[in-house]
Amino acid sequence: MDYASAGTVEFIVDSDKNFYFLEMNTRLQVEHPVTELITGVDLVEQMIRVANGETLSIAQGDVKLNGWSIENRLYAEDPYRGFLPSIGRLTRYRPPAELVEEGHVVRNDTGVYEGGEISMYYDPMIAKLCTWAPTRAEAIEHMRNALDGFEVEGIGHNLPFLSAVMDHPIFIAGEMTTAFIEEQYPDGFQGVELPADALRRIAAACAAMHRVAEIRRTRVSGRMDNHERRVGVDWVVTLQGESYAVKIAADRDGSTIEFSDGTHKRVSSDWTPGDHLAELEVDGEKLVLKVGKISGGFRIRSRGADLKVHVRTPRQAELALLMPEKVAPDTSKLLLCPMPGLIVNVAVQVGDEVQDGQALCTVEAMKMENILRAEKKGTVSKVNAAAGDSLAVDDVIMEFE
Repeated sequence: MDYASAGTVEFIVDSDKNFYFLEMNTRLQVEHPVTELITGVDLVEQMIRVANGETLSIAQGDVKLNGWSIENRLYAEDPYRGFLPSIGRLTRYRPPAELVEEGHVVRNDTGVYEGGEISMYYDPMIAKLCTWAPTRAEAIEHMRNALDGFEVEGIGHNLPFLSAVMDHPIFIAGEMTTAFIEEQYPDGFQGVELPADALRRIAAACAAMHRVAEIRRTRVSGRMDNHERRVGVDWVVTLQGESYAVKIAADRDGSTIEFSDGTHKRVSSDWTPGDHLAELEVDGEKLVLKVGKISGGFRIRSRGADLKVHVRTPRQAELALLMPEKVAPDTSKLLLCPMPGLIVNVAVQVGDEVQDGQALCTVEAMKMENILRAEKKGTVSKVNAAAGDSLAVDDVIMEFE
């Protein structure tokens, strides 16, 4: 064929692990870092050298497979909205530290930066996060921690979904197929419900972090003598619908968190208030949390879960139970823009009666056109957008009677 460059050969594999040739792409593919990590061959370097007229510096017999590698693609796609594209400015972009150690590699191939803009005109891939380790289980564990330590703010992204996959028993067992999302999330991805032990670890960590924050608040200068603030030892931690009454015993090396059932967890960390990332040890095991501040606690993101964690005194927790829950607004008569994008066309006008499934308008984003359809029968009462308009997420496109 007289083709002399990098190529990617694809096969189909049946249930008996027979391989059948499918095609060859005359280029590198997105997954090439995995091949590089398990072979030690820099494919890009070899590709450039061959293009420069050099011969390959290796023979087939020189290629040895070593260990396991995993690649996760970070995309500007919102898994909570059916993986629709998301655009905006990266107000925070802090990948985990890249490492090359014996028995452990973390690699991040990326082309974006903090403060940069993710636009509607290009592919939504932001980064390729890769880990390598001698065994598959170790590569997965390193990937879990790397994903937990990957800070991205300003856009919707698929980090929570990627974290959920790394903990999913089907993936861990190596039985994943291309039908994974359809089979495991038939109603869409709604985040992760963490198991009881993971909740207790996070509850213990947040209790210790809250104590650190409270101690800092006691040191605020200029307070009145009769308003001295004291840090108690009894707290109630509430997260994911669960409440844990705890006592905190602190020393110079960390905190011991005692739960009401008599169990204990030991927490140590150098986290300080204001840090967006907390790396802790809970009972000697590493725990990485993305930390945000909310009233009376923290917004914690870990292992695909997005949690509101409240740390209150027992009296505050008692009163919080009496607070009414906020009711979500009724949007059943509105067509909301599901993603930032450009209105390509509007297929209906005021007064039209629409049927369930009828096309209403088309929104273009990330090189894809998305047709928005009616979810039920109704009559158009108002159209707020026209072809050529750029809309943000949840902008009202039209209203119905």
